[in-house]
Amino acid sequence: MAQPLLLLLLAAAAAAAVAVVAVAQTNMADAEALMQLKKSFTNSSSLSSWLITNTDGDKSPCAPGSHEWHGVVCSRGKVTGLRLNGLRLGGTVDVGALVGFHNLRSVSFAGNNFSGPLPAVDRLTSIKSMFFSDNQFTGVLPDDFFSKLSHLKKLWLDHNELSGAIPASIAQATSLLELHLAHNAFSGELPPLPPPALKVFDISWNDLEGVVPEAFRKFDAGRFGGNQYLCYVPTSDRPCKRVQAAAASSSKRSPMAFVTLLVSVVVVALVLCLCCNRSSRVHDFDPAHRGGDGLDERPPVYMVKQFSTTGKRSASWLGKRTRSSLRGHRRAASAAKADELGGGAGDLVIVNNGKGVFGLTDLMKAAAEVIGSGGHGSAYKAVMANGVAVVVKRARDMNRATKDAFEAEMKRLGAMSHANLLPPLAYHYRRDEKLLVYEYIPKGSLLYVLHGDRGMDYAGLDWPTRLKVAVGVARGTAFLHGELAGHEVPHGNLKSANILLAPDFEPLLVDFGYSGLINHMQSPNSMIARRAPECAAGHPVGAKADVYCLGIVLLELLTGKFPSLYLQNAKGGTDLVMWATSAIADGYERDLFDKAITSAWKFALPDMARLMRVAVDCVETDADKRPDMKVAAARVEEVVAAAMATVRERHQAAGGESSRSSSHAQYVRDGSMQRITSVGERSSRRGSNDYSS
Repeated sequence: MAQPLLLLLLAAAAAAAVAVVAVAQTNMADAEALMQLKKSFTNSSSLSSWLITNTDGDKSPCAPGSHEWHGVVCSRGKVTGLRLNGLRLGGTVDVGALVGFHNLRSVSFAGNNFSGPLPAVDRLTSIKSMFFSDNQFTGVLPDDFFSKLSHLKKLWLDHNELSGAIPASIAQATSLLELHLAHNAFSGELPPLPPPALKVFDISWNDLEGVVPEAFRKFDAGRFGGNQYLCYVPTSDRPCKRVQAAAASSSKRSPMAFVTLLVSVVVVALVLCLCCNRSSRVHDFDPAHRGGDGLDERPPVYMVKQFSTTGKRSASWLGKRTRSSLRGHRRAASAAKADELGGGAGDLVIVNNGKGVFGLTDLMKAAAEVIGSGGHGSAYKAVMANGVAVVVKRARDMNRATKDAFEAEMKRLGAMSHANLLPPLAYHYRRDEKLLVYEYIPKGSLLYVLHGDRGMDYAGLDWPTRLKVAVGVARGTAFLHGELAGHEVPHGNLKSANILLAPDFEPLLVDFGYSGLINHMQSPNSMIARRAPECAAGHPVGAKADVYCLGIVLLELLTGKFPSLYLQNAKGGTDLVMWATSAIADGYERDLFDKAITSAWKFALPDMARLMRVAVDCVETDADKRPDMKVAAARVEEVVAAAMATVRERHQAAGGESSRSSSHAQYVRDGSMQRITSVGERSSRRGSNDYSS
C-alpha cells in the first residue's frame, strides 16, 4: 500500500505544481495586458501602481498579497472589472489589450479626457457594463455596433460629442437594460425598435428629429427632451422635421443682418473681456480639471461671486448716463435719472422696513459695484450715505403680470417672515424692467462657499453644518409651499446660488415666489424649476419641480459637486442625478460622498446614506413618484435629527460635547418654523449673498 500512496502523493504534488504555474502564467498575462493598456494612455501618472514587480508573477493584479493595481477589480483570481473613471487619462483605449481578459465584465472610463472616435468596444462581446460618459469622443457608431453585444446590460455614452444616427442594430442587444446617450449630437430619426429588455433610455439633448416611435413611448417623456425637432407626441404648434430650406435662405441674408450679427459679436466680446478682469477671490474654471473621481470640482466662474473691477461707481450704475450727468450737473442728472426709471425720487415702494425707509434718490447716490449676473438680470451692491448696504437687482423679464398684480405680489412676499427666508425690502416698477432691493449679507451663497475659493467658510461646512443647511432649506421651502400653495411652483428657483448663508451658516432662501411674474416666453429657462425632467418634456411646471430642485441641493451638499443642471449652454459640472442613481445601483454609494466630510466623520456614513436616499427620491424622473414638499421636508427633518443624535453620542463618548455640535443639536431639536418673527431680528445674525440668480 505504501508504493501506491507515494505515487498518489507525487501525482497530486505534480498537479498542484502545474496549477501554480498555470495561475502564475495567467497572472503574468493579465499584468502584461494591463501594461499594454497603460501604454495607450497619455497622462497615466495616476496608474503608477501598475507595475510588474516580480518575474515569478506572484505580484501581478489578482495574485494573493499583490500590491494594489489602482482601478483593477478581481474575483476568484481573475480580472473582472476596470474602474478607471476620473483619472484625467487621454490618448486611446487599446481594446486589443482588453480582449484578452476573458472574465472582464465591467469597464469604466468615464470622466477622462479621451477624444476621437469611440474605440471598437463592440469587440468586447462578453462585457456586461461599459461607462464612457463625460469624455470628448466624436464620430458615428457603426451600423452593426450592437449586433455582437448580446451580453451587454448597461451602456453609458452620455456627455460626449458623438454624432450620426443611432444604429438600428440596437434592437439586437437583447440583454440591454440601460442606454444613456444624452448630451451628444446624434441626429436623424430614432430606430423603429428598442432592445426588448430595455428599462432605462435617455436620448435627451441631442439633435434628433421626427416622431418618437410607439415602441419607445414606454419611456418617460423627459428622456427625449432637448431635441428641437423630436416630437414625443405630434402637435400642431411644433415642427417634427427640420426645415430644409433654412440653410439656403441663410445665404441670402441682407447686409443689415450681417451688421447686426457683427454688433452682437462685439458686445459679447466686451462682456467676456469684463468677465476676464475679476477679483482674485474667484478661481478660473478649467473643464479639464477634475477631482479624483473624474467629476468637475467647481462651477464655471460666472456662476460664482463676481466683483466690479472698477471699484465704486456713481449713480450711473442704475441706468444710462445723460448728457447732464456727463457735464457734471448733479441736480439735472438726478432728475433725468429718476425720469428714466419711471418716476420721481420717491418712486421706490418699501414692502419690508427691516432696514429702514429709503428712496430712489438714496440708491442713485449710493456707491455701487457689480456682484453678480444671472438668469433674471444683474445684481449690484449699493452702500447708501447712512451706511446701510443693500443689493439691487435689475430684472428684465418680470412683465407677465399687470402693475397692480405685480405690486400686490411684492407686498405679499415682502411681508413673509420665516427664519430661513430673506424677503425683498423694496421694489421699483417700470414696464420693461424692475428693480428689486434686498438686504445685503456678506458671507456668500451656498454655491460660492461650497464651490468658490475654498477658504475658511468652506472649512466650516463640516457634516453637522451641512445638516443644518439641509434642514433649513427644507423648512424654508416647505413653508413656501404652505404660504404660496396657489402658485404654479411656490419657490421656482431653488438652487445653491439662491441659498444665502448667515454668519452661523443658517440658510436663507431668496428669489422665491416669482413664477407668476416672469415672462417665461421671454426667458424660458431662467428659473431652475423649469429644467426638471417633466418640464423639459413639455409638461407645465408644478410644485413637484421644487422637490426635484431640493433633491439637487441635497445631492450637492452630500457630494460637494457642482450640478450640471445649473448650466444652460456650457459644458461642466456633474450630472448628479445620473451619477448618484448609477452608483447606488452598482453598490458604490459610499464613493458619492464629499471626502471633505467623510474623512473626519466616517462614523456618520450611515446617516449620509439615509439623506442620500431622500435626495434620490426627490429627483425621481417621474414627478408622480416624488414625495410632495411637506413629506420631503419631514423626511429631511427625521434624518437630520437622527444624524445629530449620532453626533452628540459620539462627542459624549469622546468625553464631552463640543459647543458647535451642541448648538447644532439645539437647532435640530427646535422644530419651530417661526423662531424669528421679524426681519430686524433676523438681520442681526445674517451673513451674505451674491444674488446672482
